[in-house]
Amino acid sequence: MLDCLHAGDIKAAIADKNNVDLDVVVHQTIDSTNSWSMQQCKQGKALPFASFAEQQTQGRGRRGKQWLMSPHSSIAMSLSLSFVISHLRLHLLPLSIAMAVVATLEQLGLKLVQVKWPNDVFVQGKKIAGILIETQPVNEKEIAVVIGVGLNYKMPADTIMVERTGSETLSVITDIDREIIMQSGKKTDRAKVAVLLLQNIIEVLQVYQSEPGFYLEKFRSYYDYCKEKSVEIILDNQEVLTGIAQGINNDAELLVLIDGEQHIF
Repeated sequence: MLDCLHAGDIKAAIADKNNVDLDVVVHQTIDSTNSWSMQQCKQGKALPFASFAEQQTQGRGRRGKQWLMSPHSSIAMSLSLSFVISHLRLHLLPLSIAMAVVATLEQLGLKLVQVKWPNDVFVQGKKIAGILIETQPVNEKEIAVVIGVGLNYKMPADTIMVERTGSETLSVITDIDREIIMQSGKKTDRAKVAVLLLQNIIEVLQVYQSEPGFYLEKFRSYYDYCKEKSVEIILDNQEVLTGIAQGINNDAELLVLIDGEQHIF
């Protein structure tokens, strides 16, 4: 039996938990929930709204990377809402959304959840989710923000990427089903995870609107995957810099020690 998503169930759960009347669309197959949502924003669709996909054929990540999704294997969602431009601190938003993903995974009982700056979530050192945030002007005072999240739920075995270290073969991508079996033995269904994820994102956004930097210290104290690790920074001109991550500043910018000097990215 397929673990399907139902727009009406998601809409009712959001109204009950978050007290938000949210239009919800579930696509059976779509190129990208973010692309569809951006197009809807351009066409003047009323905000806010959320879109989910049972299958996504051209999912996108940062720097044009693809995120492929087999049918019913993961959660691909985009939440679109408007912000007053003068109040928007967009550079702090990806971290806040990442913390909503963290909350979702921890509520499912997963441990060793961390955020790899600026927009990936890891469990046990393996990537489980990615975030892509895009914007579209509404008028002179408002901007539409499309928040895309891809969360691996139960991926086919042949889609799990691996890397080889010496004689060992290690997974670099994981999913909720694998981690729950390994960590707790409990089972959950994809539809419940989708609802929980959207509820947590909306809750985080309600905090973000009044206090954008609310999650900075929590991230620094418990969830910084990169701190004190070697990192590669790819500049816009494709130049690659290597250094040691030193955490983030109050604008959620990455601090990196390169050749004895601290740089901000």
